[in-house]
Amino acid sequence: MTYFKDGTTYSYLQEFADGAINIGWLDAAEPYARCESLPQDFIDTLIQMCRKSVNKTRGWHVCNLCPPSTDIVPAPTVQKSPEGDFPLGFGEIRVSSNTGTRYAAPDMIAHYVVAHNYSPPQEFVDAALNRDNAE
Repeated sequence: MTYFKDGTTYSYLQEFADGAINIGWLDAAEPYARCESLPQDFIDTLIQMCRKSVNKTRGWHVCNLCPPSTDIVPAPTVQKSPEGDFPLGFGEIRVSSNTGTRYAAPDMIAHYVVAHNYSPPQEFVDAALNRDNAE
């Protein structure tokens, strides 16, 4: 995975480059919006969307916002969920707004929101809460 500034056009996996807008492609070397609290229904919805990620890759991205692992091969980040824990770092979610804007986010966005207080743009939060448009 790589860094993309929020609001830029998606270009990570070319076969899925459909004009979607990047959200949540964070990197420790780049500043990002933070918020101490987001609506719990958004967090719960986001976790459920990340559980069903798409555009999966063979390897996984290790969160570089967390302290570095001492493992030779670091394990994937694990997201806790009432339905059971699941790994992150090798997929994406797609969300469409009521106005037709499509967003692309790494499945790590759930971890970034929960563990690192990342605050996605309000338009993305609103689109995610409109679950009929989530893929």
